[in-house]
Amino acid sequence: MGSALPASGSSPVVVDIRAFVFEPAEVTIRAGESVRWINHDFAPHTATDDEVNWDTEELEKGGQATIRFDTPGTYPYFCAYHPHMRGSVVVTT
Repeated sequence: MGSALPASGSSPVVVDIRAFVFEPAEVTIRAGESVRWINHDFAPHTATDDEVNWDTEELEKGGQATIRFDTPGTYPYFCAYHPHMRGSVVVTT
């Protein structure tokens, strides 16, 4: 499961939000590492777990949020405002 706290001592993997797309759409990290979403669009976006266990909340243009993933697994997510926007975080041991 994800948590809203960044991992200490490691740089997060960055997912850019541009033209209503998560870039890259899939990232792979190790347990305890973080992902940072940065919104470059004028429209607001979120990165929201399919099971709604974690959420970046609304990201305005230039907004960013970092979530740490402690548990291995695959975490598909979407934008709450634009559900066609999809991505996934794969967490390995």
